[in-house]
Amino acid sequence: MLKPVGLTHGHYECRRLDETLPVFTDLLAMKVLERGDGRAIVQHPNTAWKLVVHEGGPGAPDKPHNNHYGLRVARAAEIDAAFRHLDEQKERYGLRVAAPKAQHFATSVYFKEPGGNTLEIEYYDPQAAAEGRSIARPHWQKELPIDERGYMPQALTHGTLECDDKDASAAFYRDVLGLEIAGGGRISVYVKHAATPWYLVVLPVKKRRKFLRPVNRYTLAMASADEVRRAHRELGATRGVTELGALEEREGRVSFIFADLNRNWWELAH
Repeated sequence: MLKPVGLTHGHYECRRLDETLPVFTDLLAMKVLERGDGRAIVQHPNTAWKLVVHEGGPGAPDKPHNNHYGLRVARAAEIDAAFRHLDEQKERYGLRVAAPKAQHFATSVYFKEPGGNTLEIEYYDPQAAAEGRSIARPHWQKELPIDERGYMPQALTHGTLECDDKDASAAFYRDVLGLEIAGGGRISVYVKHAATPWYLVVLPVKKRRKFLRPVNRYTLAMASADEVRRAHRELGATRGVTELGALEEREGRVSFIFADLNRNWWELAH
């Protein structure tokens, strides 16, 4: 079993940075930390998790709805306010916006940005946390103020992955990748690193037709370069690893990518 020290980055492919980055900064309260060489790193001020946005060009494909990232607001009324604002701004930002949807403790508004990705703004009823759903607890220590739009994303809380078999996937992410099972139910399972609140929703999908390219991946940080090298050797002989990339060592950084049993992509790095 791997022993990562953190789930530190998500990687996100868009078509043009100039189209997608304003969606993050203007609509989702995120900041651009750096930009260059066809990529940018963005971060929400209440979330240490970083999102690396890669410019894939006009041929970058649309991603399945079940491969999206979600941010959370603190109050139920903010979902309707977010929907109104996104709908009003859809021409300016090139959005496709769906009406709010409620499902078991959570209410969400989903929208597609011009880079081919779905994003979610969600609200979780406090009753979910009261009944033991740990991922529903606030992911922030201090709330950001709501502005004139009537909503404010308080944290980047989760990403999502498709899978073929929920139980087999949970076992792989726990027993091979060293992640924690943070809940779930009949349909999905939540996985996360034990040290941080953000999580991944793993959803079984029948007859999967679209698979993500390696640029769309999650990064697990290891404690040392030797740990990365050791993991590369071990994963090469591990059942459930469907593709293993070469070990790369560049400017003091050691890393490699691999595909799991669901053909979802991961990176191990130090």
